[in-house]
Amino acid sequence: MDEHRVGAESTDAAAVAELVGEAREEAEGRAGDFAYRQSGGWESVADDVRFWCAWHWDEVQEELPDRAEELGLRWEDVKAPVRAAFEETFRKSFG
Repeated sequence: MDEHRVGAESTDAAAVAELVGEAREEAEGRAGDFAYRQSGGWESVADDVRFWCAWHWDEVQEELPDRAEELGLRWEDVKAPVRAAFEETFRKSFG
């Protein structure tokens, strides 16, 4: 087994976990802001959550590729799990 590769994989995993954590923090903060401003009834929240989650993701992903690069990651390799974590966290804020 190539010890260098194993070390790189664990470093990659740690970097991905860090990036996912940052995406979750962004989602929590943005969802909290959205909930505070939400003025419609709960019937409209599901559609609003989908729309605002996508809108906030577009904003967040402008910063995350640079952060991924700082962590030694290729954005295209980690974009899907980072986005999934962001969306899951954002939506969970609304039950």
